[in-house]
Amino acid sequence: VGRSARAGRTGKSLVFLTRKEEAYVDFLRLKKVPVNELPDDEVCKPPTDEDSDNDEDEKDEKGPKKAKNENANKDANESSSAVEKKVIKSSAGPDVFVPDVLPSIRKLVLKDRDVLEKGTKAYTSYIRAYKEHQCGFIFRFASLDLGVLATSFSLLRLPKMPELRDKLGKINFKPAGPEINIHAISFKDKTREAARQKRLAAELAAGGKNAKQIKAEQRAAERIQKQKDRRAAEIAKGRNPNKKRGKQQRIFDEWDELAKEERLYKKLRTKKISKEEYDRQMYGEKAGGDSSDEGSD
Repeated sequence: VGRSARAGRTGKSLVFLTRKEEAYVDFLRLKKVPVNELPDDEVCKPPTDEDSDNDEDEKDEKGPKKAKNENANKDANESSSAVEKKVIKSSAGPDVFVPDVLPSIRKLVLKDRDVLEKGTKAYTSYIRAYKEHQCGFIFRFASLDLGVLATSFSLLRLPKMPELRDKLGKINFKPAGPEINIHAISFKDKTREAARQKRLAAELAAGGKNAKQIKAEQRAAERIQKQKDRRAAEIAKGRNPNKKRGKQQRIFDEWDELAKEERLYKKLRTKKISKEEYDRQMYGEKAGGDSSDEGSD
């Protein structure tokens, strides 16, 4: 708030507070800082406690009928509910909802390492600023939900920092699965990416502390990508990928896979394809992209 008006100038700031932090409003007013609450028609403003209570009452009244419908359609909606976006209510009205932007931000993170690293740095800066805030009696670090905070910054994994050392596995955060090769996320800036690849090659050659972890995660991502490719090939052939295959058919599939790899290797050896094309066909488009650990900061 103090950085919005410097050197005698005027300025405005938007302050986001949780319920436990609302005492900060009174603190600002004691410091003669004018504070105005967002109008109720602001889409991003959350509903008041009374609105939330009314919503709960409506759920209780409609509970039995809704439960019957859910049981009747449970199997039909099971797959679609998994990809359903979060419903974020707004004080602007019962039919107004705040768009869930996290999926869009996650796509940006997966496409550009610059966004990934900025999110990680912002998260670590936020935690340390919160922990060292002068109003520690209002902003209590022990009550800060570090997992939800990490999700809001679209982190793929938690960074390595002292504040998280004794909290790993205990906070509400779901890291990216092994199917996402974090080390393959590159910079859109070609100069930065070239420098990153050079640093990484030197670290792997020297057997750095992250080398084994990087290689293990790469192998896991490649294995899952192969499974996805195999599943897509089954669907393309008109087969049911969920159906258990006979032992003989599995052997035939494995021989086909080996024959494909042998053909690619022969093309590489006779210089009919480049090393990059060989890696692309063997491991997918993201093969060859490595990086240092996201949480190294």
